[in-house]
Amino acid sequence: MSSKIIFSLFSILLLVLVANGQDKVDYDQVDIEITNHFKDYEYLNKKRPGYYLQVNNQNCYYEIETNELASAEYYGEFPSYSVVIPLNLQILNSGSQKLSIKIFPFKGDTLTNRAGLDVTLLYYPDITDLENNFGGSTILWKWEMPKTETLKLPYFELDTVFEAEVPYDINVLDDYAEDLSNMEKEILLKEVLTEFIKKREKIINRTEDKSYLISHLKRAMIQIYPDDDLMNEVAEDMLTFSKDKEAQPLENFEMRLYYNSRIATLIKRDDKEPAIWFKRNANGARSWQPYYIFKNKETGTWHMW
Repeated sequence: MSSKIIFSLFSILLLVLVANGQDKVDYDQVDIEITNHFKDYEYLNKKRPGYYLQVNNQNCYYEIETNELASAEYYGEFPSYSVVIPLNLQILNSGSQKLSIKIFPFKGDTLTNRAGLDVTLLYYPDITDLENNFGGSTILWKWEMPKTETLKLPYFELDTVFEAEVPYDINVLDDYAEDLSNMEKEILLKEVLTEFIKKREKIINRTEDKSYLISHLKRAMIQIYPDDDLMNEVAEDMLTFSKDKEAQPLENFEMRLYYNSRIATLIKRDDKEPAIWFKRNANGARSWQPYYIFKNKETGTWHMW
């Protein structure tokens, strides 16, 4: 074989290797690039406010979203239920916040005059001030579901806005997340399910790295102003899978999209709780592992939100 032919073959091989190297994506580096937005985060000011909803419902189910992110749902067995819902995790920056409340029948196909729901929006100036009740609450807004004596509705929906001021500004979803509504639903569901299967196996096999988990929890922690002890405690709790816990099958679920179709998750069809869940053998107590993911619009990689 002549030297020219050998040189040509070597050149072609070199070009192929370079091309492959250019196309290769370092997925770990992409993930670090995203989580670095939260590392050593500096707040915009020293304020530490908190926003909450006090929700009282009777003979109805409900779902609540803040800024098109899931805040709460109730599909429980009791006809009456009251709860206080923190909203900071769905408030990404200061300004106008969207609030959506959907109310569904407790029994039957339509809402009756027995259904009722009232909501109070509360503001606390400093939720790190535990000794003084977060600095005291201020009522920003109150709403009560209209009576439905003459209406037979399959559901009732309220959309409104409120103003919030927070000391952080989180734009990761706007900067990185792909609009999932552009994907074929079957392909999207298959990819999301694959990510959930991997997540579930990591929990069961105790193979998820603590530092990895903390780097992703940091974003949520920024929004509730914790210290390092709390962040470590949350991470440890998520990593602990006791022998008494029995992982339940990943089945009978549906996919939900949030934040202008940029976040995906799987929930159980019956009670709308997270699709990854567990039951204790001793007393039957249930626990859930919420998991929200988004797809990088540049690399196509999936990331924990």
